[in-house]
This record gives sequence, C-alpha cells and structure tokens, in this order.
Amino acid sequence: MKSAHFRAIAIITLFCAVLFSRSAIAVTTTFFDPSQTATTSPGDISDTIDTEGYRFTYSLDKHFTGGTGTEIGRQELYVFPSEANVPIGLHAQAVTASDPTGSAQINISRVDGSIFDLNALTFRLLANTSGAGANMEITPVLNGNDGQMVFLEASGGYNSTFSYSTSLSSLIGYDAYNLSLYVDFALLGVTLTDATVVPPPIDPELPPGPGPTPVPEPGTYAMMLVGLGVLGRIQFKVHH
Repeated sequence: MKSAHFRAIAIITLFCAVLFSRSAIAVTTTFFDPSQTATTSPGDISDTIDTEGYRFTYSLDKHFTGGTGTEIGRQELYVFPSEANVPIGLHAQAVTASDPTGSAQINISRVDGSIFDLNALTFRLLANTSGAGANMEITPVLNGNDGQMVFLEASGGYNSTFSYSTSLSSLIGYDAYNLSLYVDFALLGVTLTDATVVPPPIDPELPPGPGPTPVPEPGTYAMMLVGLGVLGRIQFKVHH
C-alpha cells in the first residue's frame, strides 16, 4: 500500500512538472544592424560602445599626427551606430602613435559581466597582409583567465573579407573575447549568444515572463492534489 502511494505521488509530480514548467531559449544577437542603437564612451586610445546588452571596446590611433604636430587621429572608415555615407561596422586601428604601440583590437563582453558564446564573425582587412601573412587571434577570457586561443586565417589584400563560424566552436561559455590583428581591420558582423534564458510566452500575443516558472517540490504537489481530491482517486485506482 505504501509503495503504491509513493508511485502515485511520483506520477502526479512528473505530470505536474511537465504541465507547469516552461521551456527556455538562449538569446542570440547578430551585429551590426542600422536599427540597433548604442551609447559611446570615448577613451584615450579606444572607444567603448554599449548596445543590446553587449560592450565593444575597440582600439583607435587617437594620438596620430600625420606629421602635422597636432594629434588628429585617423579616420574611422566603418562606424557604429550607422551614419550616412559611412559603412556600418567597427574600425579597429593599430596604435602607432602611443607608448606602447599595439595591434588593432576589439574586446567583446556583456555589460552585466555574464558569460556568452561567440558563434560567428565577419571581418575585413584594411591593410595588405598577403606578403607577411596574418592570423586573427581570438583570446577567450573567463574570470580574468585566458582560455585557449583561436587563430583564424587573415592573409590577403586590402579589403579582403573573411567569415568564420564552425572554426569558433570552442568559443563557448566565456565572459569576454579579445580579437587582435597587427593591422587595421573592420568587424562587419558578429553573432553572439548569451547565457540568459527567457521563457517564451504561453500566449503569442503576450510578452515573455520575467523568467522560468519555478517547479514546486513533490510534497507541495501532493498537498495541492489532495485538496482537489485527485490523489485519493489515483490511489483508489492503484489499489483496485
């Protein structure tokens, strides 16, 4: 009798868990789109853009003088948010007029610091690397510790464009990714998936809820169903 009672509770618990639980989906965002808005924070040799919950910090050669004696910086050939008559994207510049000098870099993170995946990216060379050869170096970071670097072929002439997705399969579950190339490049697109789970709406006309519906403990289900008279009916069927 006791084993039948527990079997009944187990069946009810499983049924209610399926009935009341709501599936969750990860949030995937693809940049860069003219409809996306952003806020920009300037730095000494970089700018930072916050958009769609992500933060992009990209290097700029702001102390470049061009022989004028005045720091005029170098023109950004790609910009985000979009501007009229300028291609959309992020122009990472090699730093040539600061101490120390450095490669062109873009660091991607979440504004809230949570983990996310780097699924795909497209970048364009803004210099010729066909002679010396080049690799886009991607360093994943988690809690300040570097993960296994990924090297993407980036040898070509000016305006050569490269797209990668399957080569990025290891870039999962980090809180930052640093892209580095020894010459200027433009990040034209990147697809990111964050760790946030958002339950889809039960009614397609209603907005998503704040989070997954908590599943009560088995004992709670049992008490709920006893109150409804359901448990007694199931026990009756088990004994007879």
